[in-house]
Amino acid sequence: MRQRTGQFGWVMAGLLAVSFATAEEPERAHFHHVHLNVTDPARTIAYYMKMHGATPVRYRGVSEALFTERSFILMNRVENEAPNALEAGIWHIGWGGRDVPSEYKWFQEQGANIRVELYALRNIWVTYLSGPDDEMIEVNTMGHNRFGHVHLLAEDVNATTEWYAKHLGVDARGQAVPKPEDMNSVRAWSRGFRCDNVSFVVYGKPDYSPAPPWWQDPPLTELKPTEGRVIDHIAFSYRDIEPVFTRMKSNGVEIVDEIAERSEFGHKSFFIRGPDEVLIEIVEDRPIPEGIWE
Repeated sequence: MRQRTGQFGWVMAGLLAVSFATAEEPERAHFHHVHLNVTDPARTIAYYMKMHGATPVRYRGVSEALFTERSFILMNRVENEAPNALEAGIWHIGWGGRDVPSEYKWFQEQGANIRVELYALRNIWVTYLSGPDDEMIEVNTMGHNRFGHVHLLAEDVNATTEWYAKHLGVDARGQAVPKPEDMNSVRAWSRGFRCDNVSFVVYGKPDYSPAPPWWQDPPLTELKPTEGRVIDHIAFSYRDIEPVFTRMKSNGVEIVDEIAERSEFGHKSFFIRGPDEVLIEIVEDRPIPEGIWE
């Protein structure tokens, strides 16, 4: 009997050790939403339903929104079109495609606003569209038709990628790239990370001339804050944001707005400033499995 009790005790001790070890590890962030400032939410909803297969939902029973398999597009209605020039740390959002040349023809037939004509990039096809408020949307070959990525621009590709890895618990991807002062010798350096089913690609800002082939505008010398722009911010979620707030604040992350109930969206959140003047919302919510709510 004593032997059996001893074995039970060892098992319990092991379980407690695993439990304590898990409790000490910070929870990884989940991707929650892209937030847009739009002049006509109904028009935006109709566009993303038709062109990109998003599902209209009433988010938390409070706000009209779009569901994109495992995350949301939330919206604020604004009287005048929000600034949409490509001069902020969030460059664009992107969807995947299967047969992009055929899909490109379909976009044309449906009257989509083609921003950059279809082109081949190594073994994939790429095109860019403009959404209802001139937000930039990429569609490229990814083997699916889901919401696929957020593309960021950075002053320092390494520092930006590593900031997200450190503070959100995501795994940085790609090799370390040259320092910013060495980047004029190359056409594009990128790293990134993945959060749930969404990839985040980080490019060095195109501040040199001649511009790289993927940049249609003049050299971008200064990245402006994202808030108030058509793509206002990105958001990540945790089951419990109180310890996340405490950890981020103690680690020197800039707090833009402290924890509060957001009645217009029915959730609790706080806002931080990420690298490159990107506004980030941290939402208290459960992770969303593929296609359904938990």
